[in-house]
Amino acid sequence: MKDQRPKTKDLGPGTAVARMAREQFLVSGLRSSVSPKAFTLLELLVAAAITALIAGFLATIVSNVGGLWSQTSGRLSTEAQGRLVLDRLSLDLSSARFQDDGNVWLAANFVNASSNSGIWVTALTANNQKPNNATSFVMGSANIGDDRFALAGVWLRFFTTSRGSNTAATPTTISAPVAVGYQIIRRYSAVTATNLNTGYYLHRAEARPAATTGTASRIGVLESGYNITSAFYTTSTATNNNGSVAGDPRTIQTPGTARVFDAVIAENVIDLGVRAYVRDTTVAGGLRAIFPVGSDGKFTSANTATRLRSTMPSTTPADVLTTANAQPMPDVVDVMVRILTDEGARLIAAYEGNPATPASTALPTGVNAQQYWWLIAMSHSQVYTRRIVLHAQPL
Repeated sequence: MKDQRPKTKDLGPGTAVARMAREQFLVSGLRSSVSPKAFTLLELLVAAAITALIAGFLATIVSNVGGLWSQTSGRLSTEAQGRLVLDRLSLDLSSARFQDDGNVWLAANFVNASSNSGIWVTALTANNQKPNNATSFVMGSANIGDDRFALAGVWLRFFTTSRGSNTAATPTTISAPVAVGYQIIRRYSAVTATNLNTGYYLHRAEARPAATTGTASRIGVLESGYNITSAFYTTSTATNNNGSVAGDPRTIQTPGTARVFDAVIAENVIDLGVRAYVRDTTVAGGLRAIFPVGSDGKFTSANTATRLRSTMPSTTPADVLTTANAQPMPDVVDVMVRILTDEGARLIAAYEGNPATPASTALPTGVNAQQYWWLIAMSHSQVYTRRIVLHAQPL
């Protein structure tokens, strides 16, 4: 039987070769269409730019968060100390005592020198510590928080009531009139003699009400009397009032030694200021300023020795007060305290040349060493103020 399938024509070897070439071309094209495509140079540059942009955003966010955290923690630290200081001052001043006996029951001095306490420690780079010139002595601002109250601020001392017990057997705890003193002292920050780091500390010294008992008897306020500027509170006697023991009347001026911290109530305090007033219906606002004021009744720093001496009752007419140093017991006192943040304390320590933080020598153009100290302080500190009403009545 004859084969009916169509027969293909053999075109020779060249035809078979062409067919194989065509099949290989199709296979290679199929493979190339499904293989991954490589990135071009332009695509790589765009991806790198986007990555850098995102990294920059993240770095900025982290930096801002870190800075905000540092500022917030520093502010919280200063606020806690500021509240403690103002609460303590409020308690003491609101309970201040006096009587019409001609003695000085309350006094305030500008301390524009480092010699008052006897335990002030000078900075290693002396020119870089808080200046004792007009840079630190600015008065007359509308707000007390904008004033500067000298090198060591105001040395405030007065008589108040001890918080003890009327039934206590020891004179160190009995409720009775005591002398207290507030002042800023730059001193060592540790009791260890090998630690030479220093800082600015606010002290509250309190003299005991009465003498202690026993062979080491030491006098108190009852024996020293009620005149805060008397020798008992400003000089040393050999054994019973030498100022080196907490509770001695002498500690009102010299609260211990350079490495005793019994009287320290706050650290990094670089200024303490007060303004005092008496009630006077003849002046606007009903309060007449009595400290620190000049002959025109305005706040001034012209006289660095100005003191508030409560030698007369608050009802004394102004024309009876013969000298600037004889003023009545105030009815109202404004107080301010300026405290460095932790970062501010570190920068000030570095600038003053503490051993652990060598002093900086580079100053901005046109700024001297004293001005630069305040530039650092103003940028890294907080000011806290409070108005306190005195309820003192003459005994």
